[in-house]
Amino acid sequence: MEIVKEFARRIAEKIGMEVPSNWKSMDEIQVARRFLDGINRYLYQKKSELGATEVNGEEFHYFSAFHKYWESAHKDILNLRVSEEQTRIAAEALQQAVSIYGVRLLERPLPTLGLLPEQVAQVRFLTANQDFRKPPENQFEKYLDDKEQFAAETVASDPAAYLNFMNFTKLSQTEKGLDFARNAAGFLLKNNITAYEIAQFCGNDAAKVRKILVTAENTDYGSKKANMFIRDMIAWRVWPDLNNIDAIDVASDTNTMKIALRARILVSEIPLLSSLLDIFCYQYEYVNEMAALAWRQVWKDWVALPGSHAPVSPCLMDFLIYRVGKDYCKDILVKYKCESGHDFYYFYARKRICSICTEQKKVQPEERLLPCQIPSSELPRKGGNLLLNDKNLLFKFNGKCLFEDTCLPRSASFVKYEPPRSISIKGETGWTSAYAEEGVGGGGLMA
Repeated sequence: MEIVKEFARRIAEKIGMEVPSNWKSMDEIQVARRFLDGINRYLYQKKSELGATEVNGEEFHYFSAFHKYWESAHKDILNLRVSEEQTRIAAEALQQAVSIYGVRLLERPLPTLGLLPEQVAQVRFLTANQDFRKPPENQFEKYLDDKEQFAAETVASDPAAYLNFMNFTKLSQTEKGLDFARNAAGFLLKNNITAYEIAQFCGNDAAKVRKILVTAENTDYGSKKANMFIRDMIAWRVWPDLNNIDAIDVASDTNTMKIALRARILVSEIPLLSSLLDIFCYQYEYVNEMAALAWRQVWKDWVALPGSHAPVSPCLMDFLIYRVGKDYCKDILVKYKCESGHDFYYFYARKRICSICTEQKKVQPEERLLPCQIPSSELPRKGGNLLLNDKNLLFKFNGKCLFEDTCLPRSASFVKYEPPRSISIKGETGWTSAYAEEGVGGGGLMA
């Protein structure tokens, strides 16, 4: 256990400061009281003279002195940059994968159940702006249940009924969801259009569509969700006449950002901070923006390759990258130690008996790994096939991730970087409900 006194001394040493001379006469608890009180005041207590900041057109008090500093300094501290050497390697990896498995690898599944383009657009527009911890049930099935629930007039007049119909009330931040639903429907009514007509309303220009969505008031169509919605309208051929589609980026999420960091197409000076320090999500938005630029550079490099199979827009790489992150760029491989003394690997930590020994030998999990961190030939198989669901992309690739030559996961330099996370500014569990006045104490985020 590292006590606070030792931690404080180590931090002071790292930044070249001398610890106070009277520390020798102070015990651990005395140092801890002063040190922790100082940290708490700087990071998590506010005072009126700090002033306020503006986010998405709204004014908020600074959360703390650190919050004000982090707002101005986060980009300089992280110093994110795109590695063009790595983007070229990633582009070659994508080219090779599509050459082997075909362009269908890039396709977005079409679970639209035979709905007309006009209906698909309306359903997707009213769902893509909602926040999900887990994907909801098939939204297009809900349209078949009751199409009137997706009429803009219906949603605008009673957004609570719409959220309840969609089972969105089981998700997080229901209060925000009401605003997002009401205002998205209001956007359509204000402009006297349906979601399908947004493209024509913007002159069939994809960049203009994104701009009008991002600037629509309190619909939660930021650049990420706008890119995602437009991507679906392109992939599902809802808007076949849309122009300027190469302006639309990969819709960064935890999976696409995670791979960008691990593949080192996006490089940071330090590992990312916890969301508990990323007050008002400055880091999250910065990484989101830079990850989109990194994947755009990968796309440009892919387009430039001889015989390129690159899609017509960066956003059409989205689903493949997302699936790599979702299916197996996570710790699903477990190294086990058998009581007989040997090691073996298995997917997921659920083994109790050795898979190799003929006798019933007990095993213990030792380490969780990414599947790419061992040679694909050593991955658990039966009859030559991976012991995974055959819908998993790793199964399709026979155990070799398409980005292995980019990430080099078995090299000494590989770091299993984690993507940023966000905490809402408003809401019952958001930053604005967690304020604490300086000298008073308490406050904080709720579960």
